[in-house]
Amino acid sequence: GAPIEALGFNCAPPEAILTALQAVESSGVGERLRQAGIKLAAYANCNDRKAVHDAGFDVLKFVAAGPILVREDLKGTGYVGWCHRFMAAGATYCGGCCGCTPVEIRQLAETLTEEEPHASLSEIAAKLLSASMHDSSVSTTASESELRGSIQTLFGSVI
Repeated sequence: GAPIEALGFNCAPPEAILTALQAVESSGVGERLRQAGIKLAAYANCNDRKAVHDAGFDVLKFVAAGPILVREDLKGTGYVGWCHRFMAAGATYCGGCCGCTPVEIRQLAETLTEEEPHASLSEIAAKLLSASMHDSSVSTTASESELRGSIQTLFGSVI
């Protein structure tokens, strides 16, 4: 058979991807994958897909629902925080799908530590806030208070 590099979870909301990663670990499958040299990957969809679901995935109805927008809680460094949660849950590869831009990937890279799975949440939160103050894009601009709110939601504390 063909060698398998990774098992990936893609184009779903970050909450669903985190749940999938946690299920892989809690079921013991994660350990079996690691023993086989297979890594886990997570690439969440950052867009607000409620309109798509409400339209029943009917393209004609969805077009009338308006433009696809990035979820408010995933703007700025909001998605980057989810990436750190994915890695803590076992993902080796982490990136972004729909709605994610090179800005978020750069911010993720800037907040990574050599010991990623063991980095403290306050250290990651501080790096997220710092990275967000240096760069933004049209689709991901967020205020400092929004960033602090996202960090508090993800990690349960504000730095």
